[in-house]
Amino acid sequence: MSSTDRIRLILDNAHDRATLTATSAAPGTPVDATQRNERNRVWRSTDTADQVIDGALPAGAFADGLAILNHNLSSSATLRLELFSGSTLQWDSGEVSAAEIIPAGIWRAGIDPWGASYNDRIDRAATLLTMPITAATSYRLTLSDAANADGVLEVGRIVLGLAFTPEFNMSYDVETAFPDQASHEYSAGQTLRTINGGSPRRRAQFRLDWLIPPDRAQLIEKLAQRGMIADVFIDLYPGSSGTERLASAFMARLTTGYADRHNLFNNRSTQITFLEV
Repeated sequence: MSSTDRIRLILDNAHDRATLTATSAAPGTPVDATQRNERNRVWRSTDTADQVIDGALPAGAFADGLAILNHNLSSSATLRLELFSGSTLQWDSGEVSAAEIIPAGIWRAGIDPWGASYNDRIDRAATLLTMPITAATSYRLTLSDAANADGVLEVGRIVLGLAFTPEFNMSYDVETAFPDQASHEYSAGQTLRTINGGSPRRRAQFRLDWLIPPDRAQLIEKLAQRGMIADVFIDLYPGSSGTERLASAFMARLTTGYADRHNLFNNRSTQITFLEV
């Protein structure tokens, strides 16, 4: 693959270290649920009024990417991210759409709802935002979705951090799979039953065959030493759009410990497999 639009891995999620406050939270669904990986834990507002999530980072952090995961934001929803250093505004996204609208030519009249988005087609919806590398000690995320049919806004996970982007992109032969834990069994009456299914988790396997020393150092520092317990946000195709982008961007963990091979002078290669959390 080319070195443009290279894979992005957020190896250190600054949001997980932040002290959070939110405009509202329904009972049992606090905003700090967005720092946890349990699928049944979410932050949920009490209504569809504009919701503001403030995060304080006393030690500071660098960020160039935001991901809002497993949310119920509609195709008309918008978001705004502001990054601050002390009281000084460092970067402001302005109000941007939280959904990726299906464009004309792909949208199907009479089949797809008016204003349908690609997010509606992905079970665990994601909204992604990139920005210049910015240092921040706090941030403010504003979500607006007054027309949400659920009557509340809901978010499962938030990622804010600095992406690792290798000098050379992952090699061809990337495998993206949706493994399911289901198994088929016959009943006594010979009816085929399927058990333990219905919740496929994404898996991505790729190779970094041109891993230069600075890139390897980052992977060892942020990934190898944290091992299989570390949550990593992966974005395989940041230059793409639609289902290709959204189906290949998710929170994951290594399936085996990190390893690389010294294959050439000043070069390493490694194969990495991530499984969705």
